[in-house]
Amino acid sequence: MSDRWVFVLALAAAAGACASRPVALPFATAAVALALALRRPALLCLATAVLASGLAARAWAGLLPPPPEPRPWAGAAVLATDPAPSRGRGLQFEVRLGHRRALALVRGGPGADRLRPRLAGERVRLSGTTGPVNGPTRAALAHRHVATALRVDEVGPWQPAPAPLRLANGLRRTIERGAASLPPESRALFAGFVLGDQRTEPPATRAAFRDAGLSHLLVVSGENLAFVLALAAPALRRVRLGPRLGLGLALLALFGLLTRWEPSVLRAEAMAAVALLSATLGRPVSTKRLLALAVTGLLLVDPLLVGSLGFLLSVAATAGIAWLSPALTRRLPLPIAVTLAAQLGVAPVLVPVFGGFPLASLPANLLAVPIAGPVMMWGLAAGLPAGLLGGRAAAVLHLPTQVLISWVAFVAHRAAALHAGVVGASHLVGLAAGVGTARAGRWIASVRAPRSRSP
Repeated sequence: MSDRWVFVLALAAAAGACASRPVALPFATAAVALALALRRPALLCLATAVLASGLAARAWAGLLPPPPEPRPWAGAAVLATDPAPSRGRGLQFEVRLGHRRALALVRGGPGADRLRPRLAGERVRLSGTTGPVNGPTRAALAHRHVATALRVDEVGPWQPAPAPLRLANGLRRTIERGAASLPPESRALFAGFVLGDQRTEPPATRAAFRDAGLSHLLVVSGENLAFVLALAAPALRRVRLGPRLGLGLALLALFGLLTRWEPSVLRAEAMAAVALLSATLGRPVSTKRLLALAVTGLLLVDPLLVGSLGFLLSVAATAGIAWLSPALTRRLPLPIAVTLAAQLGVAPVLVPVFGGFPLASLPANLLAVPIAGPVMMWGLAAGLPAGLLGGRAAAVLHLPTQVLISWVAFVAHRAAALHAGVVGASHLVGLAAGVGTARAGRWIASVRAPRSRSP
């Protein structure tokens, strides 16, 4: 299939996931297999849309909320996310109750104190009452397969996570322990930059990064994964292609466990996995093709991702860089071109949801992103030895971390303080109209010029 057809395939999967209509899944799967065997791109796109629609309908059917009246529940629950601070001294986190996923809410007290040091994957005995999820977060939680709320009254004993998650949790705790010498705000930003952990970020800091258009730095993305693969590249090059693929995929899985499989991580990991496979097969592919294949595969695995804001922003930013940066690079310096391409890419998502994006985001990204990259790389390279050594050695190892994070925080706070306004839908329409008019005028001039020179 050509890159154009692969792009249409991703759009077909997204359209099917949005449509969410019940279909016979064996029939849809057979249609996809037949289209692959016949090598018919149009038929494959149609069959993929039908399959994604049926899978989405089945996923929504499994999200029926419990009865509105509270019902008692007690048993062993597996933590699906790390406990995060809620109102007062309370906590909230997602748990797996058998085959269901629920939002657990714990008031302050001994129960919250017992749960605070626990991490995802660990099994805890809980008792409380269940009911439907209500409030403004209901739609967002539904796209995370959560329709049930568990209000916890008692917290019992806990058991460690399975071996892979136990390894990831141990790495997280070691990295966090090594950053203990940093000031509170820097420590919270370090956790966001390196691990995508936003639980301890002060509200003022989070608001400043949002107003400066730098919120994407506080979550793990493809840039973090690129640094991890760069650190591991010298070791991976020493092994043969087959084992290299296995080790690379294992590294991706460990990184996903470490960063909790957030939607942006899923997008980056899917692209990296396809790239590793294509390199092993000796068939390198373009970034556009990688993105389209990753989106198609992820939406077939989890069609509800189509409504995840984090997933949409990650895909839109990557698409903007892949499609727009080559043309912009011919007219602008590379850092400005890539930053502008990413901002234009996410605009169709940000404008309907938030009304626009900050005008200060372009200069803020130009000043902060080149520094945030070294924070991620140094945080991973020095974070583990700092956590193992502790004390003064950790403080010395994290001196560069403190300097770099302080600069990024300074840029965010200063850009937010400018109150430069927001680029909204009307501005983007005007920009598109201006660009379209300029291109039309250039085309008309190019057509008329040969005629004027003809005898």
